[in-house]
Amino acid sequence: MAYPRKIRNFNGFIDGESYFGRLTEGTMPQLKIQTEAHRGAGMGGPIGMDMGLEGMSSDMTFAAWPPTVLKMLGTVQRFVFRPAAKGEDGTVDTIIASVTGLITAPEFDGLKPGEGSKLKLVQDTRQYRLEINGELIYDIDLETGKRVIGGIDQAAELRQAMGI
Repeated sequence: MAYPRKIRNFNGFIDGESYFGRLTEGTMPQLKIQTEAHRGAGMGGPIGMDMGLEGMSSDMTFAAWPPTVLKMLGTVQRFVFRPAAKGEDGTVDTIIASVTGLITAPEFDGLKPGEGSKLKLVQDTRQYRLEINGELIYDIDLETGKRVIGGIDQAAELRQAMGI
């Protein structure tokens, strides 16, 4: 029986600086195709038509409130998530997710005596690239309209038709 390859741990970077040991959580962008319902004459019901991607966001949660991180509000930064997956056979997968975007919010946990307070840094993601063991899975750039999924640029013909 083959068991799933599970994410065992992760590290995170902001513009090349490792936050090993200082991050407690990370959220990679969720990709979702934006659709518009269409029901034409003779159709049995509406179908969703691909209208591009919905907006993306990502975040990193820190065990403390680093001043250098707090000062990133309003700037464009690149997050890199490096989760590591391992199978029961002992082999490890290298996963690299690079996301670039505008830092839109520092979200502070509540303050309680005897408990730490975490900081979540939220990013409005503009670019997202995911590689697993060197294979490019996603290469998304919302600003330029690029949408590469599994090596196929699904938006190339649209950009070409628009002259870009």
